[in-house]
Amino acid sequence: MKKSTQQTIESPIPEKPIQYRLRQASCITVESAIRNKVNLNISWYDVHGEEQSQKYSISAGSVIEL
Repeated sequence: MKKSTQQTIESPIPEKPIQYRLRQASCITVESAIRNKVNLNISWYDVHGEEQSQKYSISAGSVIEL
């Protein structure tokens, strides 16, 4: 009798530009602001209603529109 193995492959969240994610954002968290860099964690809900998040690092002097 042969056993079958089933693999679950999770596809990573596609990398999108920060402006695209900001339009979808349900929560924006500043994780750190050190040495002219700000690290953000942007969360949003996908089409299935599941929360997703992606981290971004922006340089001092960068302008983003909320």
